[in-house]
Amino acid sequence: MGKSMYNFGKQGKERARQQKQMDKAAKRIMAKQLKANLKTGTPNADSDIAEPGLVEEIVKNIA
Repeated sequence: MGKSMYNFGKQGKERARQQKQMDKAAKRIMAKQLKANLKTGTPNADSDIAEPGLVEEIVKNIA
């Protein structure tokens, strides 16, 4: 007996779903931090730009 076609593509679909969840979680965290920084920080030209290193660290912590 061969493998059924029922599971065809399920693993890839599940990985894509999990990746999408992680991306959404990272976006939520970034938005919260940005909002907190805007409330507590002093306004200057660079305050509304997220730091790339911080974003990578957040994504690593979530994964």
